[in-house]
Amino acid sequence: MLQIAICDDETLLLDEIKQITESCMRQQQTFSILSTYTNGKDLFYDIQDGKRFDLLLLDIEMPGLSGMELAKRIHELLPDALMIFVTAHYKYAVDAYELHIFRYIPKNQLKERLPHALKDAVSLLEIQNTDSYIISSQNRLERIPYKEILYIEKDGKNALFHTAASGKQEESDADQNRRVRKTLAEVFGELHSEEFYFIERGYIVNLRHVTGISHTDCILTDQTRLPVSQSRLPELKKKLNIYWKDKI
Repeated sequence: MLQIAICDDETLLLDEIKQITESCMRQQQTFSILSTYTNGKDLFYDIQDGKRFDLLLLDIEMPGLSGMELAKRIHELLPDALMIFVTAHYKYAVDAYELHIFRYIPKNQLKERLPHALKDAVSLLEIQNTDSYIISSQNRLERIPYKEILYIEKDGKNALFHTAASGKQEESDADQNRRVRKTLAEVFGELHSEEFYFIERGYIVNLRHVTGISHTDCILTDQTRLPVSQSRLPELKKKLNIYWKDKI
């Protein structure tokens, strides 16, 4: 199920975008939940509180917090979310692409171009969601999307998956973490993705959730700090630099 946010201070336009989006989701038989906002601050506060979105449709010129600034802040917390700018001003198009916005839709072409953008966004999100690690045992079968994995930690004879919060504040740490009775080396060999890297004997990190590197630590989107082996630090910097250029 896709979580979609629509933010525009013009209520009539907000309703129109919502109607077009709902119609597109029905046509593509895509289950989705739409949340609407009339200002960027309320949307950002919800994201700060743990609410997660797969797709966001944002106006650029809004009072208080502009769509440009809002997009920057959202990208820091939800790096995998797709964002579509809906605006009446062409002058923002170049800046929008520099922010890695998925699509730019002029308001005077909303009905013509928004459905196509939504279709493309849903297709891309479906591809992203198929990349998963499968935990399979005698009495358990579970799929963990790669994008939800923050890092994997050695826990005795187990590999402990630390995942991003689902957006429910009442969710316990146990619900966010998964254990599998395998070594980290075995798990790493099964991931088959360039997004993961062994930063230390006891940790595998997901590059998509890395926000920075200090002299000894790797900093993640949830502010977790993980130790980095000095021998692996140069290669981590190289891989992270490539990943940021290609993906972000």
